[in-house]
Amino acid sequence: MRDFLRQSLLNSFSLYLVAAVYPGLIIPQNLWQLLWIGLAFTLLNFLAKPVLKLILLPLNLITLGLLSWLVQVLVLVIAVRLLPTLQVVPAILPAWHQSGFSVPALSINIWLSFILASLSLSLVYKLLDGILCPD
Repeated sequence: MRDFLRQSLLNSFSLYLVAAVYPGLIIPQNLWQLLWIGLAFTLLNFLAKPVLKLILLPLNLITLGLLSWLVQVLVLVIAVRLLPTLQVVPAILPAWHQSGFSVPALSINIWLSFILASLSLSLVYKLLDGILCPD
C-alpha cells in the first residue's frame, strides 16, 4: 500500500512537471484533481500495462524490444479517454534563434504529442523515483 501511494504521488508530480514544460499535456490546476489523476494513472499502470504487454508481446519480440515504449503510450491514451480533465493536444513549439543558429517552429500532431508526453512522463518518473526513493 505504501509503494502504491508513493507511485501515485510520483505520477502526480511527474504529470505536473511535464505539463509545466510541454504545452501538449493539459492537466487540471486543482491539486486534488491532479492527485486523483495520479492515482488513476497508477491504477492503469498496475492493471492495463501487463495486459497490453502481453498483447503486444509478439510485436515486441519481432522488434527485439524497440517498440516497448508503445505500451506506455497506449496507457496514456487510455488514461486520456477515461479521465476528462487530462488532455493531450497537438502542440506548436516556438522557433528559436541563437547566434546565427536557427530552429524553425515545430508543429506536433496528436499522435506525436502522445508519444512525446508519454516518453517525457516515463523519463521524469524514473528520474524522480531514482532521486527521491533510492533503494
